Amino acid sequence: MKSVTSKRVSRRRFLSTMAAGTAGMAWLASGKAPAFAQRKAFAGRFGTVLSATSPNSIADKFFVDEANKRAQGGFQLQFFPDAQIGASRDLLEGVQLGTIQFAEVSTANITPFLADTMVFDLPYVFTNQPQLLKFLDGPLGSQRLSIERFGTINMRGLCWFDTGARKIYNSKRPIANPADLKGMKIRVEENPVRVASFNAMGAQATAMSFNQVYGALQQGVVEGAENSELTYMTNRHNEVAPYLSNTDHFITPNCIVVSVAFYNSLPKELQDVLLQVGKDTGTFERKIWADAGAKLTAEMKAAGVKVNDADQKAFKAMVGKMQEEYAQKVPKDWWTAVMQAAA
Repeated sequence: MKSVTSKRVSRRRFLSTMAAGTAGMAWLASGKAPAFAQRKAFAGRFGTVLSATSPNSIADKFFVDEANKRAQGGFQLQFFPDAQIGASRDLLEGVQLGTIQFAEVSTANITPFLADTMVFDLPYVFTNQPQLLKFLDGPLGSQRLSIERFGTINMRGLCWFDTGARKIYNSKRPIANPADLKGMKIRVEENPVRVASFNAMGAQATAMSFNQVYGALQQGVVEGAENSELTYMTNRHNEVAPYLSNTDHFITPNCIVVSVAFYNSLPKELQDVLLQVGKDTGTFERKIWADAGAKLTAEMKAAGVKVNDADQKAFKAMVGKMQEEYAQKVPKDWWTAVMQAAA
């Protein structure tokens, strides 16, 4: 019985060896290695400060999963939401250095590194998100900004996200006009334009990392903050700041960026995977953002959020002089192109 088993094993071994040899001969004859022989796995980390349950993070996870799947072993990407691997500035510095391969951030986080995105930080430039996204999806956004200008700071944009219009929320009272905001400590992103904007509106702007906002509101370090309704709700800021005012002061995009060093290290076939997955992720995020937004009014009402409209013209009048001052810091041709698109 033992000898019969040995013969069977030997036969299997022989057939396996022959099959491998045949495959190898086919490879040599074609002059081209099979996909698994050509490719090594490129590891990468993808970070965002946003909650794992936010539409942005769901789309980020979609990007990572799709890139891993479509690369067929060429990628080993991992996703880290909730500021697990750093605040927005840490993520961008990591992308620049190549120690973090991907990040999803607001352009407001990019402005300290690149003046071009300052136009999206200024209040009341674009009046609706479709108008902004149309500009960004066009040649100026997808080529000049995402590739050429981002390239000067060692990153490349892969897609643009819908993030809605931003509102002011706080723990004290409704904000209907600038007088209601006067002297209130409002958290803003770590961005000088955002700080100047809220100071011009009469608030006391306080720059801090996003992951610190809940605790700062809870402890009274700040009395309010500003962001989209979805970010406000998905990060449970409504629990500590139940007043939300429709100021719609910033309409700012988020984007997925990749480290240029990482991107350039990839074979073209994997670069193509990232470009296509990026395009598909942008489409996916905008759909789930719209779906989530459609349910938001009922969710906020059920959560006891006190929503009010605000005099947007009055707020816009407060920031006109500051906007003119910061426009001087942006390349003139770029400023003109953005203003034409926003008109």
